[in-house]
Amino acid sequence: MTVLQRDQALAEEIVGKYDRQAVIPEVFRLLLPDCGDRRALDPGLLDGMIRRFESEENPDVCLLGEIIAYIRSCTETAQSRESVRVQDIISCVDSHINDDATVEQIAGELNLSYYHMCHLFREKYGMTVTAYRSRRRLETAMRKLVGGDEKITDIASLCGFGSGAYFTESFTKAVGVSPTAFRESGAGAVFHDFYGFDDMLLASRLPRLRFLSDDIADLPIETAERKVIHAPDDEYGFLHEAAITEHNGELFASWYNCPSQELSGLTPIRERRSCDGGASWSEARTVCADESGRIMYCPPVYCGSGGRLYMFVNQMVAPDHIHSLDCYILGKDGKFGLLWSRPIPFKLNTNAVKLPCGRWMLPGRTGELDGFPNTPAVLLSDGESPAGEWRLVKIAESGLMPDGSSLVHPEITAVLSGGSVYMFCRDDQRRVPLVYRSDDGGLSWSGVTGHDIPYVSSKIYAGTLKDGRHYLIANIDRYDRSRLAVYFSGGDELTFTKRLILYDAADRGIPGTTASHYPAACEADGKLYIIATLNYGTFVRRGAVLYTVDLGKV
Repeated sequence: MTVLQRDQALAEEIVGKYDRQAVIPEVFRLLLPDCGDRRALDPGLLDGMIRRFESEENPDVCLLGEIIAYIRSCTETAQSRESVRVQDIISCVDSHINDDATVEQIAGELNLSYYHMCHLFREKYGMTVTAYRSRRRLETAMRKLVGGDEKITDIASLCGFGSGAYFTESFTKAVGVSPTAFRESGAGAVFHDFYGFDDMLLASRLPRLRFLSDDIADLPIETAERKVIHAPDDEYGFLHEAAITEHNGELFASWYNCPSQELSGLTPIRERRSCDGGASWSEARTVCADESGRIMYCPPVYCGSGGRLYMFVNQMVAPDHIHSLDCYILGKDGKFGLLWSRPIPFKLNTNAVKLPCGRWMLPGRTGELDGFPNTPAVLLSDGESPAGEWRLVKIAESGLMPDGSSLVHPEITAVLSGGSVYMFCRDDQRRVPLVYRSDDGGLSWSGVTGHDIPYVSSKIYAGTLKDGRHYLIANIDRYDRSRLAVYFSGGDELTFTKRLILYDAADRGIPGTTASHYPAACEADGKLYIIATLNYGTFVRRGAVLYTVDLGKV
């Protein structure tokens, strides 16, 4: 779908949904135009188009599409310019972290009005320039306290605090403990580059585990092949949360689609299949859909058991507001049919895990029915068949971290090692990678622990290969999902010794794309097949990419 087609589709949707007098107000509500910025927007031109639209006897959808396109281009221009300015301010402030340059001097260096700079920064960044610089100085000091052995007086000077006494006073007031106490409590913690102040504060308070070897090796890029298996088209411009499995010699891949916006309107589960190891794929077919768009489906999770292939999906009444858990089974006719639908308030996440006791485990999160789920949880089957009953077990009962923050979008994935289940977790409220552990097959769980794998921002996926080695796939290092990697352990112990960068938008990206995220994987024929979402330009247009890793080279 082109940009023009996107704007025309939005125009058609608004005209079809709203009364005539509500159409233009709805356009303004959706696009939030900055009509005061005359450099970007010609008010005479805009008002003329709107009057022409309102004077027509019947709504002119094409004209409304032009209005939307014009407003969008102007607001995006203004927003882009302001974002660049804020980034310039941040860069300049960061360059003065260790000196005593005033905010007025920083504004002069950027050739900006002092008052305009302060207003813009606070409006866009949520704090004053002075508060931001103080926060950055504290962050630098926190890293030095945990990661080095400099004297506290030296750290005070290096971070622009002037005297050791002033540093201790400022640090204790902001952090809640003295620099010395923070150094002691944070000993051994890993502060990833993407951590901010609150992330480092949380990481210093968590018990911690190490999963990365000291000499982790990067595998050559040729270890994986990359193939786009579904690109945005005129019917569905958005694709997300893909799954993949192998069954009877075929690869099955599935995901949810939307016409143009995430979880907006028609949201079916669709799937494709490959009989030649991912080289070619069948036409996409729909597994389930609500043509009215009132019920949305998300995400698919495969489960192969007893020679049968099952697919679990969620029904939603709003984005991530879970209405039911549905179980489908692949029939002899080659189609998935609904086996049951149950009002279980559980958001599926990634993999189905076969436990040593024979039961199945589904990682995910829970909340109120038709509400938003933010509590990590698992479903455990009562027997060996995924077609039977399931029971819900919460992993984090309170949903609170030691710093008082709440878990938000806690995406989780499980791997079995040494008789224990390790549940890796990421969280939107804090960027600290987390892990929980169960020693009784998921019936009870440890408290939360921090660790050293630098995943952030997106869904993670872990599993065990047939030879006993473990793997974990995640977006790493950057918060924009522009770098996707898979880690491999050296044996059946949970220590990762090798890493393969699957996608890097900066260095090894697929032309025209900006991010790859939400991975899932399966092993077949000596290869690890990894499917992931692929962004085209922005987070609006998405497809699916298949990474095929030759395990003989790992």
